[in-house]
Amino acid sequence: MSKTVEKLNLYLANLNVLYRKVQNYHWNIVGAGFFSVHAKLEEYYDAINTQIDDVAERILSIGGRPLGTLKDYLEVTTIKEAENKEISIPEAVADVKKEFEAMLKLVKEIKVVADEENDYGTSALVDEYISTYEKDLWMLNAYLK
Repeated sequence: MSKTVEKLNLYLANLNVLYRKVQNYHWNIVGAGFFSVHAKLEEYYDAINTQIDDVAERILSIGGRPLGTLKDYLEVTTIKEAENKEISIPEAVADVKKEFEAMLKLVKEIKVVADEENDYGTSALVDEYISTYEKDLWMLNAYLK
């Protein structure tokens, strides 16, 4: 298996756990600003869901096999699952920010490996993710000030 496929599968596992985590926060946040943060979290997990499909299809298109079970995801993910309980908006937003920072680091690693393996399609795919995480992190940092 190529290093790119290996990294993409880690990213896919992280996306799946992150999707559930952000949706959990969407359901369980409380506090002032609920309506706007509730809507923003839904926007995030919808975008993550789109990435899940794109990344899995990319893995297939370069001859790999995407991880496809929750068991697989939980065995390799670096994302900690959210607890099923009420969470304050500042706590949820800070955690999403932390996870987006880790995901940005990972997609940058994928870009480097893809370029080393002359996989320019994967490299181009993650360019969009890099700029999206950078913009989301700018906004999350502004929100938390």
